[in-house]
Amino acid sequence: MTQPDWYQALSRVNLNQIMAFLVVAEEKSFRSAALRMHLSQSAVSVQVQQLERVLGVVLFHRTTRSVALTREGASLAEVAQRVTTDLAGITTALREVAQLQKGVVTVVAMPTFAYMLLPHLMSGYAELHPNVDVRLLDFDSPKALDILQQGQADLAVLARTPHMEAFEFVHLFEDELVVLAPAASSLLEGRLELSIEEVAGEPWVLSPRGSQTRTLIEQIFARAQCTLHVRQECQRPQTLLALVENGLGMTILPRASLVDMNLSRVRIARLQTRPMREVGIVTLRNMSLSPAAQSFKEFLVLACPQSMQSRPLTVGPTCQGP
Repeated sequence: MTQPDWYQALSRVNLNQIMAFLVVAEEKSFRSAALRMHLSQSAVSVQVQQLERVLGVVLFHRTTRSVALTREGASLAEVAQRVTTDLAGITTALREVAQLQKGVVTVVAMPTFAYMLLPHLMSGYAELHPNVDVRLLDFDSPKALDILQQGQADLAVLARTPHMEAFEFVHLFEDELVVLAPAASSLLEGRLELSIEEVAGEPWVLSPRGSQTRTLIEQIFARAQCTLHVRQECQRPQTLLALVENGLGMTILPRASLVDMNLSRVRIARLQTRPMREVGIVTLRNMSLSPAAQSFKEFLVLACPQSMQSRPLTVGPTCQGP
């Protein structure tokens, strides 16, 4: 049956009529049905009579003592019971979703935020809504946006990029890029702030060309008209930190990627230009979120900035930090 056909067939039937019919069929009495539905007996009778007129058949054999389904009534009852059971099930499930009694949220994030930021926040959200399942995916920014567009995730936690026209971006925090040097480096001794010109000639170990952090670093050096001397490229902040610890170069990393890392064997300094990347929640523009996803988004907006402020960098006696 095509869509216009089913609509035409059902346009004069309403759910109240079907429910009255089914309750009478189950109770085998208009009086008992009325009591169960908290309606008058005449109101229930009218609903059934209207349904019979619409369908053009008699649904019940009526006597002064009993009510029984006709053959046509039995056919309708079989189908109507199945449909209303399914409808009742989905209605209950959707109400539970709306009340956050159940639900699934899939969030995709850049690896830095996936290991450093979100597990802590997911734990806090689970305490408030234990029946909502938050699932975490970690991918780089282009892949994360692709996953979001394909509907495989509800929201993303990413740094803002110039190519987000199809998305809505909600600010969470500013993430400053800082310089890390080996603990033995005399360049940063007694210094908490540096200019690009002062460090331009140093060997660098950086994230790969094309990554968001690398692009920001190249822009910083270009604005200062300085040349960037890259010795090695590695994707993970932990690897870059290990290279710096062992005296193989300096690096520039977003502050958020350093939270919970042991920085006792490096020195940290801020750049005078205070380069920042903006971190936020990314969703598809003009797309409604599920109640669970909307709730988690609102939780992140409130809890994420507080979480960042409450988690200082783990520094040691040889480490200087901003």
